[in-house]
Amino acid sequence: MQLDDVLYVPTMRRNLISASKLVKQKYIFIGDETCIKFFKKGSLIGKAFLSDNLWKLQCTTDKNLLHVLTISTKRMHGSENSFMLWHKRLGHISKDRISQLSKLNLIPVVDFKNAFECVDCLRGKMTNVRKLYAKRSQNLLEIIHTDVCGLFPVKTICGNSYFVSFIDDFSIHSHVFLISEKSTFLDCFKVFKCEVEKQLNLVIKIVRSDRGGEYFGRYTEAAQQKGPFTSFLEQQGIMAQYTTPGTPQQNGVTERRNGTLIGMVKSMILRSKLSGFLWGESLKIANYILNTVLSKVVPKTPFELWTRRRPSFNHFHVWGCKAEARFYNPNEGKLDSMTDSCFFIGYSEK
Repeated sequence: MQLDDVLYVPTMRRNLISASKLVKQKYIFIGDETCIKFFKKGSLIGKAFLSDNLWKLQCTTDKNLLHVLTISTKRMHGSENSFMLWHKRLGHISKDRISQLSKLNLIPVVDFKNAFECVDCLRGKMTNVRKLYAKRSQNLLEIIHTDVCGLFPVKTICGNSYFVSFIDDFSIHSHVFLISEKSTFLDCFKVFKCEVEKQLNLVIKIVRSDRGGEYFGRYTEAAQQKGPFTSFLEQQGIMAQYTTPGTPQQNGVTERRNGTLIGMVKSMILRSKLSGFLWGESLKIANYILNTVLSKVVPKTPFELWTRRRPSFNHFHVWGCKAEARFYNPNEGKLDSMTDSCFFIGYSEK
């Protein structure tokens, strides 16, 4: 598209074309509020789409798109086989649905050649797109996902109302800690960091979390105040990655794991008929189970990737089942019961 008598301004961030100049050079404009087509001597030169309240021109030299303007402006706007016409008539439904209606002969055969993106659909239907096939870490402790979940309506035996999870991105092996307040989760992270780095002889490189106050800090009228967690990561040389506000799917690893844990906890408590204050114990069991069973995103069990050995299921029992346990009793008589009746609520962490 050759233009004469234009200004060269290197500092400008956009190239602007005057419509009045194009008209004087015998260009023809045809379009509506979403798209404008440019013609010269009966040939299509390009199309312009609305972007930031300006028409963004896309010129083309594709011979398949060049055609002679042989129909009137009115017919181009209201052709019965126009995709955009039926798209608007049918309340901005998808292209696939219109194609199905056309195949069933419920509407005329629709021409999809000149179909373009509907700006009104973008404004009215755009959602937070979930990012698929994200790049995974290549080794243990490269990326740690974390999130604090709570407040639970019933406190545990030790008075905890929250739990914090730390999930390794490579193995999907997770650790959970029960906490009474969100502000105490930093102590749990320090314990987790020291333990896993010592046991694996590796270091944590990246921590990914949401922008909660306990992770990111808080904003004031003056400036942002760094939280203790952010300061600790800077001191340890650990890179912090935060999600965009209002997009929990960006922290999908912990969000999905927490949802799975809570679902397992509710199912186990409802089956066992035990009290709700035991949700903390069932949470530990649920996390223990998820670490030892296969996952969709890793080739082996998280336990095997984490410890380099296969898990054993010989000691597994149904959570909340009745059990007989023998406790040490120095005053036990010869005719006394050797065991006490109880319920199974967890495995020894040590």
